[in-house]
Amino acid sequence: MWSLRIAFVGILVCIAACSPKAEFLPDGENLKPAIVGVPYYLKINILGGAVIGGRDRFAGFVTPDDSGITLRNCPLASWRITKDTKDKTNRNCIEIYGTPVKSGVIKINIGGGMYGNMLASAREFSKNYKLQVVQP
Repeated sequence: MWSLRIAFVGILVCIAACSPKAEFLPDGENLKPAIVGVPYYLKINILGGAVIGGRDRFAGFVTPDDSGITLRNCPLASWRITKDTKDKTNRNCIEIYGTPVKSGVIKINIGGGMYGNMLASAREFSKNYKLQVVQP
């Protein structure tokens, strides 16, 4: 009886380990500060599985819209591009870039979905960041 219980718990652990769970680098809530009028650039990597992509999917949202900061997917590494490559963007990488135009807090939301596998269905994810913009 005990061996059956141990086997059941082991199977549950294996299934939980196989489910897609998004992790982010950097993983905190606050990004490195930006300075008004100075170009800003930061990469965010999404780990845990392949992110669902497509031309109609946005990398995320920036609030307020007129902050001077924009999001886009990173370009795919040149060694991964072949003559058959249709989408040359890396969906597991987001670039935050631009020149902030005013001080304050910029809210950034990165969201999307991850492909599933044999043991787990596809899963959505969302991550919120705060970018503090200061005067020079």
